[in-house]
Amino acid sequence: MNMKTRVLTTALTATLLTTGILGCSNTNNQGSGENKKANTQTKTLNVVNGKIEPAASFTTVMGVNPGFKYREGESVTDNVFTRWAEDKFGVQIKTLWTGGATDGSYNTKLKLMLSANDELPDIVMSGSPANTNLLIDSGKFMEVEEVFEKYASPTWKSALADIKDPWLSVTRDGKKMAIPGTSTDYGQANNVLWIRQDWLDKLKLKAPTTIEELETVMDAFVNQDPDGNGQKDTFALDFAMKDKMTGSTLGDGSWIFGLYGAMPERWYPGEDGKLQNGSILPGVKQGLMKMKEWKDKGYFASDIALHDPNTIVTAVTSNKVGIVAAPSFFIQYPGSMLLATNPTAMFKPYPLPHGVNGPALHTYFTISGGTVINKDISDEALQAYFHYMNSMYAVYESDNPLEYFKGFQEGYQYVVKDGKIVTDEKEIPGGKINSNDYIFGSMPDVASKMKEITLKVAKKEELTEKDRAFMQALGIADDTNPLQRIVYDAMLISMDEESSRVREHYMGPLTSTMSARNELLQKMQMETYSKIIYGEAAVDTFDQFVEKWKSSGGDTITKEVNEWYDSVK
Repeated sequence: MNMKTRVLTTALTATLLTTGILGCSNTNNQGSGENKKANTQTKTLNVVNGKIEPAASFTTVMGVNPGFKYREGESVTDNVFTRWAEDKFGVQIKTLWTGGATDGSYNTKLKLMLSANDELPDIVMSGSPANTNLLIDSGKFMEVEEVFEKYASPTWKSALADIKDPWLSVTRDGKKMAIPGTSTDYGQANNVLWIRQDWLDKLKLKAPTTIEELETVMDAFVNQDPDGNGQKDTFALDFAMKDKMTGSTLGDGSWIFGLYGAMPERWYPGEDGKLQNGSILPGVKQGLMKMKEWKDKGYFASDIALHDPNTIVTAVTSNKVGIVAAPSFFIQYPGSMLLATNPTAMFKPYPLPHGVNGPALHTYFTISGGTVINKDISDEALQAYFHYMNSMYAVYESDNPLEYFKGFQEGYQYVVKDGKIVTDEKEIPGGKINSNDYIFGSMPDVASKMKEITLKVAKKEELTEKDRAFMQALGIADDTNPLQRIVYDAMLISMDEESSRVREHYMGPLTSTMSARNELLQKMQMETYSKIIYGEAAVDTFDQFVEKWKSSGGDTITKEVNEWYDSVK
């Protein structure tokens, strides 16, 4: 479910690891920016065979996912990965504090740290645009362009070059204020339609390819007792619309509007090339009319306005819903939970049905974030951070990637017996633990390489020994598990639908009017959408909403967004 893609490049990172020089001083570049770290003469750290001697350190903080665990006797500050990083790279990673990544505690501690003027870590990695903006706007972190150009390895730079417009979201007044992440979507984050195959088979139906065929399937899923319990207690479709209509990690409903050529809550180019807000386009009105019709027919639950990913998980695992739009991980979560209680149940991935003008437009949850660097970081800590990152990305230049990461993976993720990799939990002393989760930040991503290997596995093409070594080292699952095979099937479908995907084109910071009016505009939108879907307001109420949206700040925001867009074209 947490499948990441990494990529091989042609850069020569090995020179950084063997020459004894981490970065070169530049005494002639007297730039006028606020960042003096890259413009002044600094003492380069002593690197011998890829290891800083004596060891250098940097500080950070960490968001921890639920269920995350260390092996007995280990902790966030002392575990197999931190020991390996110090032993192999000469870098000590010192975590000042941790917080829950999903319960809000990490975000709360981050805000308190910034507002209370507490000790700031040298490096903060952010996995969300909101936190990245919070950190940048605090004014406590440095411009990064010069230090990145000076210290980052060719492989890391090449990985970033794989990403479309990576710097836009972290640039302020022309200054790059955070280092973007290199994770990107290669089929794993894009939605496909997951349909109960056992229900289709029982009712002798085929997977839908058009709106009309979809409605035939939905009607049967509601009215022909697909679960065979003699009761009318199933719903055809579930989607998330609590607080927003678009971009849910599970049960995204954007494709319904995409059937009619619109994508709410996204800024994307119109026919004139200028950015438009999809929430006010005519296609949304058609989508709302169709959703009202479906609700009246009982195709989805009467409390749909309250549905979010958690509600959808409950519906799926309780055997009550037949169709959900979701990314490739859906079959593993929550699909595997359904299988645990109903072994004959099976969701299969299918393409989204075609809309009135061809393939349905759709969007996806974004993989984004960035790393900020404390303005007051020491030269030693700055170089230690870049040496660590460069050394992690160097796995892509290794002739033996499995050997490269052996020091923190063997004995945790696998053992070697009779010269072969064994991943069976029972064969690993102390139990199997995914020590890749221990990595500071995440496994380094080079998207082109990961996509290359993923496509090979998905298409059942022959893998080289080096491909297999990369898969084991970087945590890329093979397809021997039946559910993982379905994940790859979904990813292939997702890749085929890439041309009809609508990405968010506005990557800038909140504009002044957004800060003042976004909450009001979103509330107006959701109230109008909900009332139309529930039949509490005529569909023409949408036209009134559009005019009110424009006059309540929407037109001003549109102007601000396009000023930014024109500045970065």
